[in-house]
Amino acid sequence: MNTQKFKIVIDILLTAALLLLMPYELVGEAAHEWIGVGMFAVLIIHHILNRKWTGHIGNGKYTPVRIMQTILVCLLVISILGSMLSGIVISRHIFSFLPFGPEAGETGRAVHMFFAFWGFILMCLHGGM
Repeated sequence: MNTQKFKIVIDILLTAALLLLMPYELVGEAAHEWIGVGMFAVLIIHHILNRKWTGHIGNGKYTPVRIMQTILVCLLVISILGSMLSGIVISRHIFSFLPFGPEAGETGRAVHMFFAFWGFILMCLHGGM
């Protein structure tokens, strides 16, 4: 499989993971956490495959489209990191060994939902561009 086809497969996996993460009540808590960890792994592969884009951020001319795309990717990275970190804090299965108390749960959930919803919007825009 050539690199371009592999990139498409990775993008499809990311989209599928995102769609499976959204109906939290339907997939269950443990599956939601495992799908999230899987999405993180696929996201790392996505960034490795697109490392040329990241490496060229400081080079070339910035057109309005490139400026928007760069801002979008930066906001998306913030959103994904916020979702992941807050997800780890509120985890009851995979990361339950971490010493976060019940008081972190309510705030963590609100933060997780904030980043998750914005991440969904930003990922849709990113995929459309």
